[in-house]
Amino acid sequence: RTPGVTDTPGAPGIVDTPMYDAAAHEFLKTLSPLKRLGGTADIVQAALYLTDADFTTGAVLHVDGGMSAGRW
Repeated sequence: RTPGVTDTPGAPGIVDTPMYDAAAHEFLKTLSPLKRLGGTADIVQAALYLTDADFTTGAVLHVDGGMSAGRW
């Protein structure tokens, strides 16, 4: 461990990138309670939050539109 360095990983869900075929987007949206795919801006917002969250450490920040909450 490095003094002053915190360990708080981000765990993205399904993000609209070229990795996913556009034909699968409608199905992928059904996997999230928000009924949409994440965007790169969603991941950036979470990362920027963590840069200012001095007292947040040792937790996983799920950026997945609620998918990690389980079945709804």
